Amino acid sequence: MPVKSKRGTKQAKALNGPVSMQQVADYAGLSRSAVSLALQQHPSIPASTRDRIRAVAQELGYRPNPLVTALMRSRRAVAPASVVRASLGFLTADAPTDRWRDATTHRNFYAAAATRAVERGFSLEEFSATDPQMRPERLIDLLQARGIHGILVAPLTGQKNTLPFDATGFSVVGLGTSVQVPEIDRVADDHFYAAQLAYRQAQALGYRRIGFTLAADVSQRLEHRWLSGYLVAQQQESSRLRIPVFMPKTREEIPLGLNAWIARHRVDAVIFALRDQNKMSCAPSSTGLISLSVHDDGHVAGIRQDEFRIGAEAIDLLVEKLQRWETGSPRGPRLQLVRGVWCAGLSAPGAGRKRQALLSNK
Repeated sequence: MPVKSKRGTKQAKALNGPVSMQQVADYAGLSRSAVSLALQQHPSIPASTRDRIRAVAQELGYRPNPLVTALMRSRRAVAPASVVRASLGFLTADAPTDRWRDATTHRNFYAAAATRAVERGFSLEEFSATDPQMRPERLIDLLQARGIHGILVAPLTGQKNTLPFDATGFSVVGLGTSVQVPEIDRVADDHFYAAQLAYRQAQALGYRRIGFTLAADVSQRLEHRWLSGYLVAQQQESSRLRIPVFMPKTREEIPLGLNAWIARHRVDAVIFALRDQNKMSCAPSSTGLISLSVHDDGHVAGIRQDEFRIGAEAIDLLVEKLQRWETGSPRGPRLQLVRGVWCAGLSAPGAGRKRQALLSNK
């Protein structure tokens, strides 16, 4: 759009690279302070001028830096005790919208992320991409109106791998590996390492015929990282100790065929890609049970994911992207991995020893 300036008429069009407020001021033929006030909708600037400056800023591709904006607001705050923070969005895609709170892992992710956000000078606000009262376009308008440019995406539930959200113009980081469309940076547990660690610990407990079971849909959702780790660990064994993976389509099918598979291959320990004690405990009491996702209660042996570190590092990555103003889907999305730790438990007392009745219905 043509814009009158002290140096004549300029044609505003998108510029390459980040656009500064000074560039907007130059194109509009106004001072930088006037442009700043206009973009804040300050009443001291006439409405017509505010509209013209916003149009120029949009044409040039100018976007305010949320970190600088928060800092300036904080400095202008009248009361020293009132801390003004920039906000980050915590985006869920559940139906109902609060379903994510049913999962302990997801609650831990959120708690860690919210704490780290405050440490980095932000607040974390929850939004739902599947709220029936909120159209996708309206959600984007709402985020922009609140000055939210950084989005932390909660893990998708069920077998979803697509997030109904246009990441254009936002810095986005996902928790876990579930979001595959759009392509975004993610921070997740190191599933490959976890499966190998579980296998080695099972061997240390004296188990030799170590089997592995997971649902096919879960394996696909995790890009087969657990499965790959197990298969690599198994390759170090002689062929007679390489147990075929028991992989039905869904988790619900695991208990139905578990014991027949254990008997057929003489399995003495099973690594499960779940923590459901009811599904695990249908195995014979002489079989060691190991989970790749445990909470540190001493009941179930296995891998405890570092959920709090995952949440914190996801915020760190998101803030770094905001500082560099990296928006949209990256050409080569990053997957930042966090290793879990082994936790001993009563479900795997060692080869030749029966489990306590805690997990056994035999």
